[in-house]
Amino acid sequence: MCIKRNDKCPCNSGKKYKHCHLIIEKLKKQMERNNLHDISITDRKKLQAFDRDNMKRFFESKGKKCQFPDCDRKPIKSHTFPRNLLEKQIARITNNGYSVFSTDIKSIIGHLQNPGLHNELFYEININNAGTMPLFCKEHDSHIFSPIEIFKPIPTVKQYLFLYSYRFFLYHYLKENYALKVAYQDALDSEKGVGKSLSSVITEKRNIIYGNAIKIANTKTNISNLELLKTKFDKVIKKIPLTDTEIDRHFKVYGYKLKNNIQWCGAGCTEFSYDDTGIMNHLGCSFGLIPQNGDFPAYFYCVVPNEENDYLKDKLLKLLNDKYDSYKNEKDTASFENILKYYIFDSSENIIISPDIIDELREKEICFLNEKGKLLKNSQYELLLEANSLLCKVKGVENEEVRNTVYNILKKIDLF
Repeated sequence: MCIKRNDKCPCNSGKKYKHCHLIIEKLKKQMERNNLHDISITDRKKLQAFDRDNMKRFFESKGKKCQFPDCDRKPIKSHTFPRNLLEKQIARITNNGYSVFSTDIKSIIGHLQNPGLHNELFYEININNAGTMPLFCKEHDSHIFSPIEIFKPIPTVKQYLFLYSYRFFLYHYLKENYALKVAYQDALDSEKGVGKSLSSVITEKRNIIYGNAIKIANTKTNISNLELLKTKFDKVIKKIPLTDTEIDRHFKVYGYKLKNNIQWCGAGCTEFSYDDTGIMNHLGCSFGLIPQNGDFPAYFYCVVPNEENDYLKDKLLKLLNDKYDSYKNEKDTASFENILKYYIFDSSENIIISPDIIDELREKEICFLNEKGKLLKNSQYELLLEANSLLCKVKGVENEEVRNTVYNILKKIDLF
């Protein structure tokens, strides 16, 4: 399909192509021209160290404040998924304590310059560092989330799911702010630090690549809508102790109880647009998949801002509700589970999975015929990496063909 400069962009942003993905394509081509494929191992390790130091500063509490409205206290390292949940349901005991596999942003950024690991999706980490971020001071972390940490007081299902979605949204909100405003803005300086030991060519290429990455991120994220969504969450949280009535004033909470427990979890936030309104004109919906925790069974949830509920009730919500009815009645359990896999992997950058499941996915092989009719074999884990790679390429783009391919790949992967 030939897209003209003044056509609407196929990503459904509502912008003209020349003001949206035409810019992105030009930036990507410039990034490829300025690639760092051929630099020495020594220089590559120096760049890795620089990236790790930048990311480490983001995850430190120093210079940050509690995310509770009007609180200036220093935040602690908050778990998005409760530590006791990870320990009981997902982690495996090792010589270094309890470990899980995670889409750990620190590891991902730290290995961008590592040819052997930069395409990896899950990294093995200790549960003390799994899905953590400096979010709240000790007092507010304990006060707000005690209903899902120690079940005091015991929450309603709506409150239980909402508190998870609030934590996960803040993880997403701060990460996006980091990507848009902070990450890589400390350009390599040829006169100091790592930059002094690198050639001017490498320094310039690296700064162009990472500068363009920020420009691309800015075209795909509506930070003002994220700020608006945070304000809505804050209005609810300020009325602690939490009530269903206060939640209902701002959000609709849809909870889907699962038949069996699960050994993985994930959460994210994404916008939906099914017409010409443009995805940038919509507030994000929060998704999450939570294993059994105390007396609460495993759940999938969708938290929708009230402003989006009427728009989505005959689209996204109808799809989820119809598939869930078939799931509950055992007419078709697979379709609902496949939709959950797709939405979590499409919307989340905060997925934590059991080492036992990773082992199984690496061992299980799937045979298939390629386009030339040749029989090929891949492990389920390799297919999961392929699905993730395809999703990264169409992030923010309405590409039905690629997304259908991803959905069909995920159908083959055993996660439930």
